[in-house]
Amino acid sequence: MKVNLKKAPQREILEIERSGEWGKVDYRHRLTCGHVEIRKRPSSAPKIACSWCVVAEEKQQELQLLSNPVRSSARLPQAWTEEEAEVPYIDADGETDLESSKLRAGLVLALGCSPESVEVITEVDENGDLSARYVVVFMDIVVAKRLARFDSDTPI
Repeated sequence: MKVNLKKAPQREILEIERSGEWGKVDYRHRLTCGHVEIRKRPSSAPKIACSWCVVAEEKQQELQLLSNPVRSSARLPQAWTEEEAEVPYIDADGETDLESSKLRAGLVLALGCSPESVEVITEVDENGDLSARYVVVFMDIVVAKRLARFDSDTPI
């Protein structure tokens, strides 16, 4: 979260602690407000900007808004409609998923192509059962020529 340090309140430094090892040193400035500012160099000024006071103030305003709900005489719009919404179909048939995965793995092994290039399409039939309908295989030219046993000397 970016904080504009020019607008942050200035707080007095109580102490500066050095932490870290050679090449990775951080200076922890403990401020009068109780927050700690971490910087790469120690401050020579008696006061520095506290970014955590700005963050705390923003969060306090958010909590204040959440704790005091808006009470209005206007009626809130309804979140639902009177029409029956279409319920999305969720694939819960584990056997079909397992069958599709086995089919995909077999085709990948037989064709020698990548698993991402084999797509098993499943559909719901008239009885409401989910089953595999067809398979789409995308091949690059190298795999297609290898499967066709095509080389540059073979005429088309």
